[in-house]
Amino acid sequence: MFIKRQLFSFSLLALASLSAYATPQDQHIVVAPSCLVKPMPIHTQTLSSTEKFVLLKTDDAGINALIEAKQNKRASACGGFMDVTEEWNQLSAKKSMTSQTAKQFLIEQTKIKTSLTVKTPYQIRYEAQVNQLLAQINPQAMWGNLTTLTNFNDRYANSDNGVEAANWLKTQIENLAKQYNRDDVTVTYVKTGRYKQPSIVAKIGNQTEAGVVIGGHIDTLSGRKPGADDDGSGSVTTLEVARTLLASGMQFKKPIYVIFYAAEEEGLVGSGYVVSEFKSKNIPVDAVIHFDMTGYAYKNQPTMWLINDYTNKDLTNYLQTLITTYVKKPVKFTRCGYACSDHASWTKQGYVSAFPFESEFGYDNPDIHTSRDTMDKLSLEHMTDYVKLGVAFVTELAEPVS
Repeated sequence: MFIKRQLFSFSLLALASLSAYATPQDQHIVVAPSCLVKPMPIHTQTLSSTEKFVLLKTDDAGINALIEAKQNKRASACGGFMDVTEEWNQLSAKKSMTSQTAKQFLIEQTKIKTSLTVKTPYQIRYEAQVNQLLAQINPQAMWGNLTTLTNFNDRYANSDNGVEAANWLKTQIENLAKQYNRDDVTVTYVKTGRYKQPSIVAKIGNQTEAGVVIGGHIDTLSGRKPGADDDGSGSVTTLEVARTLLASGMQFKKPIYVIFYAAEEEGLVGSGYVVSEFKSKNIPVDAVIHFDMTGYAYKNQPTMWLINDYTNKDLTNYLQTLITTYVKKPVKFTRCGYACSDHASWTKQGYVSAFPFESEFGYDNPDIHTSRDTMDKLSLEHMTDYVKLGVAFVTELAEPVS
């Protein structure tokens, strides 16, 4: 629910120390592209800035204003924003936060590593196994799961509904593991700081090698927000990939991580905590694919779109090869700007990530973030194409052994 008030900003205080900027529960430290904060969101103070980015201190009303600005400016590929409160608090606990420290913090937060070179060139190697799995995809199961998700009044990250939606997704994976007699599946919660809703991380396989990550985000905004496309479509795309893999009984050389992120709308908060947990536990990851909106086909066009900024070039080009080989639909590229979804949390930390999307950015579903984001606007065929991509991605990169 967006809060409409007269826009204003606080001036940057001319203080030598920023120690007073430690953040209470209702305050956030945010990195945003400059294009997103013109005009400056309400209840916002600039802590530092560069030519392209701004470090802000704001409150819940300011977060809502940033969410609205992200939606209004999506056609320009301005991007989104990233809540970095946790990193700010960790740093401020260690040293005095001067203006120079804040500037360096902003620079480090925006050093997104998009030029990583993959160790081994990506290839098509497991056509028989991929095609076997593609034949087992069940679009109606996906549609039924989306019906359940949209029946929540909302899936807002700080609501009981949001928690219940996360619990439901966790239960689905656990039930699939039981149904298909899989004893190599573990499902855990990752807490999301100040938000009630946890992220869900399911690991398929007991291996300790570098794994493959596939995911979507659970949450919506508050109010009557069914979130059929944003991001019910990505969540059930991810869930159907998991169901197809588990039902097949196929084993893989590498572990597969199926992740449902909390609090994406609030500044990629849930994925930030998830990636931090992977880093702190030294869990290796080879490649990440993220599904945020897979259901809206602009003018019923069959084209599948790939985001080519703030993603890994090699992996993105490999997705094009997978689509051409297995999905057999047209492929085009588009841009979405800084921090436009949870893949950015992985990219920021140096992981290889890619982001397929439902349409050219700016021609995506116009009803997201409203009560009109309903299933009747979506194409089941289009969603199924992204399931096919997810299945091919996981199978080729996790390397089947049986």
